[in-house]
Amino acid sequence: MKNYDAVIIGAGPAGHSCAVRIAELGGKVAIVERDYIGGICTNWGCTPSKAMIESAKVAKEVENSGLYGINVDQYHIDFPFIAKRRNDVVMHTRESITDLLNHYNIDIYHGEAFVNSADTIKVRYGKLDNDTTQMEYTGEEDILKTKNVVLATGSKPLIPGFIDENDPTIVSSHRLITINELPESLTIVGGGVIGLEFGTIFSNLGSKVTIVELLPRVLAMMDPDISAEITRIMEANGVTILTNHKVTELKNGVLKAVNQANGEVVEVLSDMNLIAIGRTAVLQEELYDRLGLSYTRKGIDVDDTLQTSVPGVWAIGDATGKSILAHCGIQQGVICAENIMRGDDEPRLMDYSVIPAVVYSLPEIISIGEVPENLSDVTVVKVPFGINLRANIEEHTDGFIKMWIRDNKLIAAQAIGYMVSEIQQELANMIALGTDIDKVTKIVHAHPTYNEIIRSALEYAEGKAVDFYI
Repeated sequence: MKNYDAVIIGAGPAGHSCAVRIAELGGKVAIVERDYIGGICTNWGCTPSKAMIESAKVAKEVENSGLYGINVDQYHIDFPFIAKRRNDVVMHTRESITDLLNHYNIDIYHGEAFVNSADTIKVRYGKLDNDTTQMEYTGEEDILKTKNVVLATGSKPLIPGFIDENDPTIVSSHRLITINELPESLTIVGGGVIGLEFGTIFSNLGSKVTIVELLPRVLAMMDPDISAEITRIMEANGVTILTNHKVTELKNGVLKAVNQANGEVVEVLSDMNLIAIGRTAVLQEELYDRLGLSYTRKGIDVDDTLQTSVPGVWAIGDATGKSILAHCGIQQGVICAENIMRGDDEPRLMDYSVIPAVVYSLPEIISIGEVPENLSDVTVVKVPFGINLRANIEEHTDGFIKMWIRDNKLIAAQAIGYMVSEIQQELANMIALGTDIDKVTKIVHAHPTYNEIIRSALEYAEGKAVDFYI
């Protein structure tokens, strides 16, 4: 029987980050995974979707190449090659994570973990079938003794009850991200982050895309100006967006939805229908009840150290229901590891107040901080990317940056524009550190860069912009 300082169940971003940090701090750690190493992010989420978005981005640049004096008369989308490249990127990422775990002498168990108690785990060994992605169990088992159990069991797509998952035209994001042939038409149920990213991918690669959203606008969690701008841009690119429509039936490729404003019923026929209404934590209710662990339908209850209600049992990542963002899970994993290994030191607490969110649409969208409901003491600044020299040089002038400022400090920011994911960190740092905006405007920002729009907007808020006027 092997003994560990921690056994982590789940090798996604949260789980493997936690394992590495424990090992760095001198702990003996094991990780148990019943699926592929890397979890959802590596195998069905961040990595494959961003690989395909990169192909969509290149296709868009080729389509617009005449703007730069480069005339491409003929080109075609080789979707099987795009799919192969996507799979190669996934495999490379999976292998890199495995190499990282091996480097830190972390024991990897392929199989299913059964938590017998807060200090004992049974592992039933298995081998994953690459064709079915199902675990084939070998009949071998092991018992692991541990001082700590970390639950990093992830999340799964939400599927409404009236959906027949055996309908071959209905797919979840898991299946859609693995297809090898481009659908001529795709209907997406849900206008949130997942829906817009897949809409971006397939509309730019040549599919006819329809997005059906229950709420009055897409990306309803963001500023209305963001929703309006991405709607305008996607519709100009040929995407049909039906907001305020409730899906009532989806069968044999035909989606029926009711316009909640006037009661009219629309029907949309597509080769594929993606259900993208969100994700939910994978719940193991029998285990939680047996351990006496507190949880809700949203996920496992944890405090700010990532400790559950049961001593020695921790939870991180999507399983907590706090966020489904990989970078949030990574931070939780690191903080959990440091608290497990802290000894007599003060615990490190998880802070959820500044978690950047990115939508990898074309153009990209970012959101950082919480927009206040009461704007009586808040300065709101909105500056279009059309004033940015780099954006003009490169013909990427769609979008804007919007900031909410209180007491000379940035409290929230949202933006839509070309590659805004690469400029968001300065905004996140300002909010997290409570930096006065005048300290930032006094710092030289390279010219011409996209990041320069941050200085421009902050100077505009101070009434001293020298590079544009509105």
